[in-house]
Parts: sequence; structure tokens; C-alpha cells
Amino acid sequence: MEKEITINGLTFVPYISRDEIREQVSRVAGEIRRDLSGCEPVFLCVLNGSFIFAADLIREVGIDDCHVCFVRYSSYEGMNSSGKIKQLIGLTEELEGKDVVIVEDIVDTGLTASNLMDDLRRRRPRSLRFATLLHKPECTKTGFIPDYVAFSIHPRFIVGYGLDLDGKARNLPDIYVIKEETEDR
Repeated sequence: MEKEITINGLTFVPYISRDEIREQVSRVAGEIRRDLSGCEPVFLCVLNGSFIFAADLIREVGIDDCHVCFVRYSSYEGMNSSGKIKQLIGLTEELEGKDVVIVEDIVDTGLTASNLMDDLRRRRPRSLRFATLLHKPECTKTGFIPDYVAFSIHPRFIVGYGLDLDGKARNLPDIYVIKEETEDR
């Protein structure tokens, strides 16, 4: 893991290593596998940030008869949540009677997650679960609690492993935090 990186003039330092990520992805995958054994789940990946987490998670879950589809919601502008949810790319899959697992990169205010869950409940899936790489419980405005959480963290702006700053740093295998925000997770 690199020591420091600079993106858009901001200095970031290591926060969560690829080994820690791998370990928690494996744990979450085991929980999903246990809960959906014998099912043909639909993994609904929320773009753009979840793509790396989703790929690693779905492979690790190891259910051969799964389906994977994508939706794109956005509420971030730069480093802050705008508080406004915009559906950018809609869902075309039939979900009625299916076991759906939403895969998201991060839940902080819970607005996007709550909105997405409400939208999907109207499609009458048999079950609906939510998996996230990162959860910021202190930031929630909705009381939303994901079913599967790899890491609960304090409010920090982070990049890497799919998370970006203005489209940059998604490709980093580790997660970084702004240098000034290096207190406890």
C-alpha cells in the first residue's frame, strides 16, 4: 500500500488495506451465501462506485445461478452528498418474485439507499437485501441500516476500491482517507 497519494491537490493516506478489504468481502459473501443458499439471486449493482466491490463480492458468493444487473443512482457532487437523488440509468430487469441483493459502495445519509429500496419494493421481489462496502451510521438521515456491511466507519471522505473524487482514484486497490481525517475508523 502506498504511503500518500495526491488527487486534485488533496493528500490522502492509507485507511483500509486491500487485505482487510478482501477479508471483509469474504465474510459478507459468506453471509449472503448462507442466506440465499438454494436461491437464484439477482445482484443489483449500483454504479459507478460499487463495480469493484460487486465483482469481488459476487465471485466470492459463488452462487452459479445468479443474475447480475446494474442501476445508476447519484447523490454526490464533488466531496459532498447533494441530498438530491437522481436516477441516471433505470432498471429493466423483472424482479417480481425474485431474491434481490443490492450491492452499493457506501451508505452515509441513507437517502439513495432508502429511495432505491422503496423503488424496488414496488417491483414485488420475494426478498430484498442490501449489501454495502462502507457504512457511515453517524451520517444517516433516514435510519436506514444495510443487511450486510463490510466496514462501519466514521464520517470521512475516502477514495479507492471503486470510490472516487471527481472520477479519479476508483482503480486503487486500497482505500484512502484525506490526511487530516486520520482519526479512528
